Amino acid sequence: MTKGHKKSWTKAEVELLRKGYSEGTPTLEIAAQLNRSWRSVRGKAHRLGLSHAWRDKQLYSQDEDLFICNNAQKLTRYEIAQTLGRTEGSVSQRGIRLGVTFENISKMSRYDKNHDYFSVPTIENSYLAGLLAADGWIKPKNGIKVINMVGISLSRRDLHLIEYIRDITGYTGVIRHYDVDGHHQSELRICAVPQWIDDLKKHWNVTPNKTFTLKPPNENNLTSDQLLAYHVGLIDGDGYIDINNGTLRISLCTASSSMADWLELSWGRIAGAAPSRGPHKNNTVHYISFYGNNARSLCKKLMSLNIHKLERKWSVAESEIAKFRTKDFNDQTQINR
Repeated sequence: MTKGHKKSWTKAEVELLRKGYSEGTPTLEIAAQLNRSWRSVRGKAHRLGLSHAWRDKQLYSQDEDLFICNNAQKLTRYEIAQTLGRTEGSVSQRGIRLGVTFENISKMSRYDKNHDYFSVPTIENSYLAGLLAADGWIKPKNGIKVINMVGISLSRRDLHLIEYIRDITGYTGVIRHYDVDGHHQSELRICAVPQWIDDLKKHWNVTPNKTFTLKPPNENNLTSDQLLAYHVGLIDGDGYIDINNGTLRISLCTASSSMADWLELSWGRIAGAAPSRGPHKNNTVHYISFYGNNARSLCKKLMSLNIHKLERKWSVAESEIAKFRTKDFNDQTQINR
């Protein structure tokens, strides 16, 4: 970075910073996730009034320390925290002070999951790949520890979608719940899935640290319906469907230029028209959008798939499509008369 030039913090980065501190994630790890220096992250945290220190205000008893030591290789940090009535971040920090290692392959593997879930593309897993591309993360390592984690966090109001993901992937682990600045979140962290990580990259180009480098899916590996399902997942994660100035709008944002280029072409093929494309005010995020009839055309095509969707988003499009269908019918009736 050029001396004297400071990289502005985006809203997404600030949210990740707040989440990291609320969970007790070490500052160095947060810095690595954001591709920033430790000094930059620590300075921003100080300006926002964030601190890990408050988590240690309540001293751990000898019995609590003993419970952590005895169960670190048997239970997850989340399960230990639930038992002790503490936060997962607090247990994690206490483990560091006790010299306890929580992650190990046998523990992470004790939960069932379908290791071949992403091996052959389907409409269902293409939808989930799109959702992960937008809102999920892939974490092969935690420091020097190999964990091969695939995770996703959504608003608590979308808990049904988190439960759906757990069901279709055959995962038997827990769903975590936490709050960030009054926002209720639900989260899945599925570890020991190296095959998922390989297959997500192979078919859909979903990789770690993808915010600015996300690439389009491998279209040669996917059918047309699977590509549509991938789009639905992207929209459920990073898209907007709403009424803007009295007309239907569908929009998707991405920080990856190559992804924005692909979305522009792909949406154009699906709807038969060129979408609008505009940058965010800081030029780091691209918005691909359709309005009115073109938005309805795209939504109708995507809604033709019989897959799980976020009802709160797609019900807006469904209502607008139904309204114009009625209007067109009435207009045709008047002409026939």
